Amino acid sequence: MFCPHCGTQNDEGSKFCSNCGKPLKSKKPNSWMLPVALSSMIVLLGSIAGIGYVVDWNYGKLLHLSDDASPPPIKEVIVEKEKPLKPISSQQIKTKTVKPDKEKTEVIKESLPRVFTIFTRDGLGSGFLYKKGGLIVTNAHVVAGFTDVVVRNSDGKDVAGKVIGISDRYDVALIRAEAFSTLDPLAMESEETPIGTEVIALGSPQGFENSASVGYLTGLNRDMELGFLYEKIYQIDAQIDQGSSGGPLLDAKTGKVIGINSLLYKENNLFGFSIPMHSVISFVDRWAASPMSETTIASLFGVYDTYTASHDYETDITYDDEYTDFYEYEESEDDGYEEDSSYEGGFYEENLIDFMTSFREEYEMSIQAGDSTFLMSYLLPGAPTTREFQTFIQEVASDGRIYQFYSTDITDIAIQADLAFVTLDLSYSVSDSAGEENYIEKTKTYTIILDAEGYYQISNVVDN
Repeated sequence: MFCPHCGTQNDEGSKFCSNCGKPLKSKKPNSWMLPVALSSMIVLLGSIAGIGYVVDWNYGKLLHLSDDASPPPIKEVIVEKEKPLKPISSQQIKTKTVKPDKEKTEVIKESLPRVFTIFTRDGLGSGFLYKKGGLIVTNAHVVAGFTDVVVRNSDGKDVAGKVIGISDRYDVALIRAEAFSTLDPLAMESEETPIGTEVIALGSPQGFENSASVGYLTGLNRDMELGFLYEKIYQIDAQIDQGSSGGPLLDAKTGKVIGINSLLYKENNLFGFSIPMHSVISFVDRWAASPMSETTIASLFGVYDTYTASHDYETDITYDDEYTDFYEYEESEDDGYEEDSSYEGGFYEENLIDFMTSFREEYEMSIQAGDSTFLMSYLLPGAPTTREFQTFIQEVASDGRIYQFYSTDITDIAIQADLAFVTLDLSYSVSDSAGEENYIEKTKTYTIILDAEGYYQISNVVDN
């Protein structure tokens, strides 16, 4: 038997311990004290002697790992089963809210009030609100050479805009339009967008304002030099055209501006290129914080005609002697040209002459370039005549016809209460792709109206 005092094993029947001499019989401890005392002794011995224990959960017993002596018998240790966990309510669970992707119609609807058509005497382009304060981003080639432009919003409201930043190396510029200073800007993407992203291009292709087209970002890191340096630009298959330049390219899911639509490529397939927004933010922010002076802008491109919201623009057009003599002669003959000074902000003979002269110059340039963009500010949007001009110029560009203009003479001006009629005698020649040339003389009458903002616009043209 084991001595209850020192643990020494003694012969059966011994009354005193052979080691310590104490009586071997002792009072039996209470059953509840044995596990408690045993557990305390195990913890104490383990901490002093470095003896380890594990729990064998298969048998519910403590197993001694490092003592060679056989331990005394130990009662089973009953391991209490774990209580089941209480279910957690949905209110107690914190989850990260993921903002759902927007519908494309929602993106377009929210973005269009912050997209603009930019007019100059040379033509039109697009732009978008970059920062509060009426700061509008566009392409440099849209406003190159101008400090004053017209900015038209999606509701057709025209306001004055001023170029406050422009680069002669990269195709980007910044305009301030004070009238839109309280409007919240579009959100900008500050990192590169991956290929395959669905995109939306907004702008005024061929003068069709508030246009939206959907496509994909189909290429990255395209480099080219076309008057400006285009580095690592995006390739897109969203439909864009002349007049889209400067408009925003949006991520179709987030609505963020990822690029500035800038170039169009036409070969077998139609696709375009957009300058990544993240690559020009430093330029635009610098101009926003410290606008360029008109002198600095003039040193880059040379500043010429301004183009204001009232259309009461300055012009540096000079006429040759023959043209000037013609009008001096007609005025001296008192041919009955009507000029009613009661039309404040309305029709005046001198203004109509300037308007039609500028239009014909732009028309001839458009024929040579095969691009009707520059004409859009002269033509009434949506009018059948406007579409006819666009179709005609596209046809000339595609079939190789060559026009040579000889004379454009204004022979009559008739002013009514809400319209004016300007008659022109024209002479020109047309050569087809085979080289056959035809000489043509025509008389045309242009119907000119005043829109709600006081702009002259051509609504119709007829051959006399």
